Amino acid sequence: MPIISYTTVEGALTEDQKSDLCKALTDAVTATLGSRIKPNVWVTLNETPEGNYFIGGHPLKAKHLKKLIETNEFE
Repeated sequence: MPIISYTTVEGALTEDQKSDLCKALTDAVTATLGSRIKPNVWVTLNETPEGNYFIGGHPLKAKHLKKLIETNEFE
């Protein structure tokens, strides 16, 4: 069974975005491996508290990811 683990900063995604992401990841696996695998695709979303991610030594905040998702610009 395929298991997909997606990790992000806590608060970066809405409930709708989480649902859409899980469906899209499942669809990607199904498109690659065939429709018979779909019932066996597992997706886990892991949300890590702010302060546990750093890029270039700078903390990554949920607000940064939200802005990137909405505007394709990073603060």
